Amino acid sequence: MKIKIGTRGSKLALYQANLVKERLYAYYSGLSRDIAVEIITIKTSGDKILNASLSSFGGKGLFVKEIEEALFSGEIDIAVHSLKDVPQVIPGGLILGAALKRDDPRDCMILKDKPKTFGENYPENFVSLLKSHATVGTSSLRRRSLIARYRNDLIFEPLRGNIDTRLKKLKNGFFDAIVLSSSGLIRLNLESYIDIYLDPVKFIPQCGQGVIVIEHRIGRDDIKEIINPLNDADTYTAVFAERTCIRELNCGCASPVGAYACLKDDILHIKGFVSNTEGEYLEDEFKGRKDDYENIGRSLALRLIDKGAFEILSKNNL
Repeated sequence: MKIKIGTRGSKLALYQANLVKERLYAYYSGLSRDIAVEIITIKTSGDKILNASLSSFGGKGLFVKEIEEALFSGEIDIAVHSLKDVPQVIPGGLILGAALKRDDPRDCMILKDKPKTFGENYPENFVSLLKSHATVGTSSLRRRSLIARYRNDLIFEPLRGNIDTRLKKLKNGFFDAIVLSSSGLIRLNLESYIDIYLDPVKFIPQCGQGVIVIEHRIGRDDIKEIINPLNDADTYTAVFAERTCIRELNCGCASPVGAYACLKDDILHIKGFVSNTEGEYLEDEFKGRKDDYENIGRSLALRLIDKGAFEILSKNNL
């Protein structure tokens, strides 16, 4: 078996591709089956746009566009992505075939001036650690709207680039704090930088956050069979409930929305929110049998819509 993996070239993306490679080797060596895996790095449009808002150029899909083109051309057999970078609607002819077991789904805050300790705790007044009119680095309207619910004096500035670049900007004093995904820092052994983990039930993450996903062409039954052992069924169930919810809300990729689902005793619980740049906020939750995950995500979206989600989202000034 020969597999070509397509990925972006950042440290985090290469870590994720190599993780898939290692797990394929580990699984098939245990079955005494030979497998050869090659990693091919592809520079995406999103990697080239560093000083502007992605939404003005086409959104997060820019991080997968060229990689998906390589799938269609046959240059690669599978693509490895951070699921949060994959648009809710993917091109016809492609499928997200496997999701690895979810890593930490939480957002986290890193402060320029370190507190004594908070770590795993989530103080409701976490923003009290920031001085008046502190500058917070984030390009995410979702994170911005959630933080602004606690403080209305904070100044938000865009933050782009890889993790090392973001940490360097904080160290050099461009920001008083930055907000990142915990999973990326943990994967790169940088979790010591994290000052505050933000509870995903209160500070709802982007759908799919913390999940590595494998994409391939429909009809490649050989590929489907090869990657299937890497799929974590519970993770797949949860994140596709999240994706269904966000897709039903039919909002732009940069909209301040989020969804988080998890299993408790085989019952799937999902919570989501919508907001806007004027400060309006609406959240709700739903639960049901895990095998009905798409309807659970859809039902949450309908609840939000019934309560005025579309009206709230229509006021976004993106």
